[in-house]
Amino acid sequence: MNINRIFFSPTGTTDKITEQIAMSLGESVKDYDLTLLKNRIKYEKLNFTGDDLVIVGVPVYGGRIPEFLENYFSVFKGNNTPTIFTVVYGNRDYDDALLDLKDLFEKRGFRGIAAGAFIGEHSYTEKVATARPDAVDLSLAAEFGEKCKAVLTDFETGGKNYVLNVKGNYPYKERKPGASMVPQTNSEKCIDCGVCAQVCPMEAIDFNDYKNVDATKCIHCCSCVKKCPEHAKSFNHEVFLAIQQRLIDTCVLERKEPEMFF
Repeated sequence: MNINRIFFSPTGTTDKITEQIAMSLGESVKDYDLTLLKNRIKYEKLNFTGDDLVIVGVPVYGGRIPEFLENYFSVFKGNNTPTIFTVVYGNRDYDDALLDLKDLFEKRGFRGIAAGAFIGEHSYTEKVATARPDAVDLSLAAEFGEKCKAVLTDFETGGKNYVLNVKGNYPYKERKPGASMVPQTNSEKCIDCGVCAQVCPMEAIDFNDYKNVDATKCIHCCSCVKKCPEHAKSFNHEVFLAIQQRLIDTCVLERKEPEMFF
């Protein structure tokens, strides 16, 4: 069976989790890294068959999958393709994201065999789920992959009517309009290296002026903030800071653990 890994991972946490799952399933994996816009253009309209196994992973934004990915995934096609769904969230909650992702793909010919919700350091602050996924998380992701092997065997030998149930609610959690805000640049720290523009998944940062960010494109993923080598990028908008503080106040003490569904 051909193993395929499809993931969107601006800050690298979803990449780490899905990579660990894929490594547990086989040595040869074809990656579709959808983080950068140029790759999403390259990998438009992907089609898979029953001989494929797909691992799809996305981060959780406000309890749902990233909104722009819904339209992007809508042209993918499967043909009774066994699929493993994964979401990664920042220690608050994943709400309806896993159900959202599962429904989206199953309507397009993919068949869920397993699903998991894992934890990664919150994109808004390193104080929430600090340095996760850590060694324990990655070990659990590997165990999850091993368990998926047994489920896949059942699927291939007559379990094609199997129905995967995951946590989530209908109607899905309502998406609330985000504030118009962009990361600010500290001119004293910025060395004009261009890393921020290179890693922006929406190409919202001007390649000719790294301080110029298009608010209509920015999805507040904080890739530029996390990956700036000089720590010159930050969000200073009052709405962002309020959310950040609320996360610190409510999501630090309890360590959430991965949830898995078969």
